[in-house]
Amino acid sequence: MHEGSFVTSSPFSGKTLFLVQVNDVILSTGNPKVKELVKLRQSSRRRRELGLFVVEGAIEISVLLQADKKICEIYFCEDLPRHGETWEFLESCQEDGCELREMGTDAFGKASYKSGSRAPLAVFETWDLSISRLQQSPRVALVLDEVEKPGNLGAILRTAEAFGVSSVLLSDPALDFFNPNVVRSSRGLMAGLDIASGNKEEVFSWLAKEGLRLIGTSAKSSSSYWNLDFVSGTVFVLGSEKAGLGQFWRERIDEWITIPMEGEASSLNLNVSAACLLAEFNRSVRSELKGS
Repeated sequence: MHEGSFVTSSPFSGKTLFLVQVNDVILSTGNPKVKELVKLRQSSRRRRELGLFVVEGAIEISVLLQADKKICEIYFCEDLPRHGETWEFLESCQEDGCELREMGTDAFGKASYKSGSRAPLAVFETWDLSISRLQQSPRVALVLDEVEKPGNLGAILRTAEAFGVSSVLLSDPALDFFNPNVVRSSRGLMAGLDIASGNKEEVFSWLAKEGLRLIGTSAKSSSSYWNLDFVSGTVFVLGSEKAGLGQFWRERIDEWITIPMEGEASSLNLNVSAACLLAEFNRSVRSELKGS
């Protein structure tokens, strides 16, 4: 079992991870726990201060637990049916030593992201995202520069996990990685990826030290990704939703490619671009392995 303490100003303070169940029902929307859940959901500053964030949904909570992330408490609504997959999941969590807290309908509605939701809520500890903790050179990686939309980031991370990406590096991100929308749109899969965050210089220094090849996409490139010689140690560098890649990364890209398109669209969103690149990388590498 994991143990730990939290910032004393938080209503989660002094808790030991994986406690026994507490039976009293939280009814008031003014309860300190409810207020703190709302703050953690809405405020990146509060998440940084306490080193905590909120996860909503049994699937998402389960994925983070499987990734060995540290959990503090799980909350469920008093009118949640005492049967079915969600209830069985909560029972299994209790058997494993997680603390379950029951909330009244109004209190749970206040704490939840969606009105009328009955998906359980959990508070987890954040984890280290520093570049210095990265240890191994990836087979294939993504660099996301100045990404600013949490939903987009979460979707990209879900895509990255599906295609077996080794590492994702966030270069000067304009968002909080532990934003609930990142967790939700990734279905919690962000917890299983090797993710690091830093400024452009830190990210590039690590990539250069590892001797990785940086690939950028541009509609102006005459080289299709069908013609690229994909090898282990490839890094796809993707720019922000608004501005694309800035000068810093444009000056450091080793090779530019384009994603062929037949229609009138002039560009693809970040997640679709990432999916196209990673699918082609996997197809190409597997074809080479079969031919060898």
